[in-house]
Amino acid sequence: MAEHKPPGILVNAMALFFWVMAGCALAFWVGGVVWPGGLRGLMASLGPSIVASFGTFHILAAICGILLWQWRRHEMTARKRVLLEGATLYFVLAVLLGIFLNYLLVSTMGSSLAPAMPSRM
Repeated sequence: MAEHKPPGILVNAMALFFWVMAGCALAFWVGGVVWPGGLRGLMASLGPSIVASFGTFHILAAICGILLWQWRRHEMTARKRVLLEGATLYFVLAVLLGIFLNYLLVSTMGSSLAPAMPSRM
């Protein structure tokens, strides 16, 4: 059975999205260094909806990175492949860290929110 070959337009769209997200992530971290107030000030100036959307797009970027690595790693130069692998690793770890921190938040805040929640009797 031959390996699945996705349509070229899909791969190009995924690559464009992935590299734009990688550039935005790099700009975000550099902006956190130079912005007055650091990352906290940068996130406050961007607003919660943009920060939440940016965090959500990390999930899509991680998936795109894994698929691009699977489909294109053989035809990429070594430098581009390393960049793709590094950015994919960043996105995957950011998603896993976000899931873990949300779990910690919910598990620790559950005890403080328990009085406000209706109890099952």
